[in-house]
Amino acid sequence: MGVKQQVQRPIGGEFPPDFPERLGQFREEAGLSWRSLARLLGVTPYRLREWRRGAIPSGAHLFLLLTLAAAMGLCDGILMCPDRDLPQGSALRRD
Repeated sequence: MGVKQQVQRPIGGEFPPDFPERLGQFREEAGLSWRSLARLLGVTPYRLREWRRGAIPSGAHLFLLLTLAAAMGLCDGILMCPDRDLPQGSALRRD
């Protein structure tokens, strides 16, 4: 007998187009300068500037950003907005 292979399917959706605004709001709420935030994330201020212009962070940097936000209690409603970000009808959505 073979092993049944599981297939992972993405929930759907795109990277939020308002991520630059969310990043700015997070920085303000956290009371950090752009340079301090860059240092905490292990990136250059130039990299943060690129994210603010619409570049998408790598998975590792996004994970670190979300971990930092969660530790500061600033994740839900700022960086993550399940009610807006998850597709309509998703079982994970809090409608």
